[in-house]
Amino acid sequence: MTSKRDRSREKHTNAAKGLSRRTFLKWSAGGLVALAGGALAGCGPVASEPAPTYEPVPTTEPQPASTSPPTWMPTPLPPTYTPVPPAPTNPPESTTESVPTPDRTALISHWPATATSRVVLVRHGGVWNGAEPNPGIVLQMLDAGLSTLADVPEALAVWRTLFDPSERVLLKVNCISHGGPTQPAVAYAIAQRLQDAGLAAENVLIFDRTDRELESAGYTLNDGGPGVQCRGKRGTGSEAALSQATVRFYQELDACDAIVNIPTPKQHGTAGISVAMKNHYGSIDQPGALHGGRCDPGVAELNAQPTIRDKTRLVIGAALNVSPGNWNQPTREDALLLSFDPVALDTVARDILVRHRQEKGMGVNSLIEGAPQLNTAQALKLGTTDTKLIDLQEVVLG
Repeated sequence: MTSKRDRSREKHTNAAKGLSRRTFLKWSAGGLVALAGGALAGCGPVASEPAPTYEPVPTTEPQPASTSPPTWMPTPLPPTYTPVPPAPTNPPESTTESVPTPDRTALISHWPATATSRVVLVRHGGVWNGAEPNPGIVLQMLDAGLSTLADVPEALAVWRTLFDPSERVLLKVNCISHGGPTQPAVAYAIAQRLQDAGLAAENVLIFDRTDRELESAGYTLNDGGPGVQCRGKRGTGSEAALSQATVRFYQELDACDAIVNIPTPKQHGTAGISVAMKNHYGSIDQPGALHGGRCDPGVAELNAQPTIRDKTRLVIGAALNVSPGNWNQPTREDALLLSFDPVALDTVARDILVRHRQEKGMGVNSLIEGAPQLNTAQALKLGTTDTKLIDLQEVVLG
């Protein structure tokens, strides 16, 4: 994967004070892109494949039967991300005049409403402190990534614009495997910034489908006590009639006002990849019913449901570790991915997984041709997988 933008943005340390909503909009022009949501449903990792190459190669992996083979063409790799004109380096002067509250939907609009969808890849080579991530560095990476995503010097201003203090926010993590879950340090850093933006800790819920998986991944359960909440499902809620099956969302998805989708990039034996969009297979009661046709159109149709599409405010890929092969043997990547567009973020994450598989001498055909949900999601206008429409920006902090 390549990057066409500056690798360091020193403006993150020059946070502006007293940022007005109008100023936020002015700085954000052309820089904000969209969102939506994707959890593994019990499918295991696949074995290594021979012949590392970006060219489509025969795969020995068992493939599920499909009555309607995809008609899309595989995305050529490596990607050719097209840069967009740089944002102004000098922000406008702040103003104290009273301004109306901006429309949040307009702030997070993305392709096709905008020319491109931005994905930020922020790295820090010192993020790991032995076996555990350094919480302070994770916060630094999160701030730098969100500031770059929104083209706003003060990251906290972005949190305050995206979330109201009275809202209940669900952080959807992925804990299906012990070795490669969403790293708790990332989820807790996001919970900290939400509190810094004015939300009560009790209104922030770190969620996945079971208590057992959350505990196994290193999270501390809290069901109703003071502080940030953390628990699995407690029942089902609204229904979603999809082409492959009718499923029910867990009641926590119905009860929340907003979602931050926090996947961790993994290869997947059926869907090719499991990142943001497939993370929401852990938000419903029958994920196994949506695995036909390489999880296509199940993944895309699920993310098109208003419960996910309309509530998701931000997607943050926890890529401190990624799983290009065995989920229980993740690989260090030292990165966070941020976007408002889950399809674009999944596309960039796929290319990271492809790179790691090539470095390990593993085949990549299953990741390139085996992820038709990306094209279906683009057809449903959930985001873009066209690399020419992805504004990829890389920030290196250390």
